[in-house]
Amino acid sequence: VTNLFENNDPDGDIVGNLTQDDLDKAQDLINKVTDETKKAELQSNLDKAKQQLADRTNAEKEAQDAAKASVNDLFLNNDPTKDIKATTNQAAVNAAQEKVNTVTDPAVKEALQKQVDKAQAQVSARAGITGVISKYTVGDMYITGTYTGPATALSVDVNGKRYYGGDIANGTFKFYVADKNLKAGDIVIVNFYDSSKQIRTSVQVQVFEPLKVTVADYKIGDGYLTGTYNNNVAKVGLVVNGTKYWGGTVANGTVRFYAADKIRTADAEAVMNFYDENNNLLASKTIKIQAAHTGEITTAEFTLGATYITGELTGDITQTAISINGKKYYGGTIASNKTYKFYVLDKRITTADEVIVYGYSADNRLLSQKTVTITQ
Repeated sequence: VTNLFENNDPDGDIVGNLTQDDLDKAQDLINKVTDETKKAELQSNLDKAKQQLADRTNAEKEAQDAAKASVNDLFLNNDPTKDIKATTNQAAVNAAQEKVNTVTDPAVKEALQKQVDKAQAQVSARAGITGVISKYTVGDMYITGTYTGPATALSVDVNGKRYYGGDIANGTFKFYVADKNLKAGDIVIVNFYDSSKQIRTSVQVQVFEPLKVTVADYKIGDGYLTGTYNNNVAKVGLVVNGTKYWGGTVANGTVRFYAADKIRTADAEAVMNFYDENNNLLASKTIKIQAAHTGEITTAEFTLGATYITGELTGDITQTAISINGKKYYGGTIASNKTYKFYVLDKRITTADEVIVYGYSADNRLLSQKTVTITQ
């Protein structure tokens, strides 16, 4: 009788593999005992075992009945040989699985599990899988992102070659690609698989070059700061001596930001900050500031009947103009040695005319002017 209980203790629980046959054999042995006191004690312990087995059997029956009802409810007409109901969803399958987990009879549990697996496969086939790829920049170790739906595995195609692996769980995934040497222009696709090992959806990955930004040197008096960027910049900010300014134009890889009223001295400290559309700071660039444009027309000479007004100039003058008795003409050429000439043969200049040469910076700022010396 004691063998019917765990640790041979009649005050404890019956052993897990106890059967009715074990009880019957124990009863037969007790029936042969002649000592009434001992027989009564043994019978009492056997009755405990019988009651526990009855309780266990009833509990198992209840668990099986509940599991069968839950599983049957997944299918049309409550028939596991048919397809799942239109209303069967993942929550229903999960609930049925929990009930099957409480069944202890191996054969019954195996049969029920096959039915749950069938329902799960049909729910998975019905449910869609979506994937969202996080921004991937050349040099990143992993392609990462999020997903919804019953995705269970991944592969990545790189220019037509497929690689298997990655980690996918709880709505997030990552796939190691540091050894794939991805570059901008590569065709990279992440494939999501369901439990039947079929690709359910594929999402293309855009490979970004590392961010590169430039800001041109700024000369005091210029109207605008200018710069360039290669990707993902949505806005810029300017910081001058600790004061922040927002604005500027950001489009098609170029930046323009009005700065004439913000950067006034060559010793100012100025930084341009580059941000994405979510206001994340991507890069900062210190701006080199130069003194204001300077330059001088040092000589301006014309001999009556000559083809050109000629002379010399200095500094940042890059273009010239002349006026004759108040009428202005633009043109002229400037040589690398800082000499200039302006065609005037068709202007019929006389000694009575007032002729002036003007020198401008590259941004059309007048830097100097000089009256032409006219000789015979």
